[in-house]
Amino acid sequence: MKFHSLIKTAAIASFLTIPLTACPSDDGGDDEVGEEEDDTAGETTSGEDTTEDGSTEEETTEEESTTEEEEETTEEETTGGDEGRVRLMHLGVFPGDENTGVDIFVNGEAPGITFEFKQGTDYVALPVGTYDFDIVPAGGTIDDSVFTVEGFAIEAGVDYAVFASGYLDPGDGDGEFGVAFFPENPADIAEGDTRLNVIHAAALGAFNPVDVWLVDENCDPTMPLLEDFPYLGGALDFDVPVGPLSLGLDVGQDATVDACFFVPELPGGALINVYAVNTSEGVPSLIAHLPDGSIAEVNPEG
Repeated sequence: MKFHSLIKTAAIASFLTIPLTACPSDDGGDDEVGEEEDDTAGETTSGEDTTEDGSTEEETTEEESTTEEEEETTEEETTGGDEGRVRLMHLGVFPGDENTGVDIFVNGEAPGITFEFKQGTDYVALPVGTYDFDIVPAGGTIDDSVFTVEGFAIEAGVDYAVFASGYLDPGDGDGEFGVAFFPENPADIAEGDTRLNVIHAAALGAFNPVDVWLVDENCDPTMPLLEDFPYLGGALDFDVPVGPLSLGLDVGQDATVDACFFVPELPGGALINVYAVNTSEGVPSLIAHLPDGSIAEVNPEG
């Protein structure tokens, strides 16, 4: 009863799909900072022009010194202040599931984030601010960027799950390649529960939408959990008792299970993102992104 009640009230979230551009932006963050510094310098010069005697010059000098100290303090706070965290999942469907390795560049620099299809990362801490992320074929340089996510805002104390999904070469009805994210909520998880975020990232057109069922040991449906579950939809922040789960996907939405998954017991007191994904051949699986950045894949039975 507890399990059914929690699933029934779980919200279906629409994720913000981040616009992608074909190449890095020409207007980088450094240019914007430079413009702000020029404006500040202009104001300081204007203040010096109004100086008429030695006393005023001393006061102006003190004001300039204070301004410089404030600017230094602001820079220190920006550099070493509050942080947010990001973890990434690669669920983009490449032709033939080949050459799927990518590197992630942050503001034009390569911090060593590299992974392949169905792989994820651990949390990466970033100071509060906005960032540009580039997706680059593994081993490439920023000049090889194939997609750019511009102006991603990091807020203090917030954990973000960011995932790429969809086909690079979609067929009719298939989801196109894109990047989306959602904030995570790891607060107040009981030790006897696992908090799940279930994400529909299976981009094959036949899977949009699907129904999700609880099933028995024979994969026969016993209880509906999510109906009309759309591509890029999610059931977020619901806690389930620790233990194995038996789930079925009903592609035809006719109360018949087309793919059955026996999910092993997941750790208690933890937040886990579970993504439904498919290969280039349309074979679905479930990917659990665990708190340490590792993944566990559950393939369909039979």
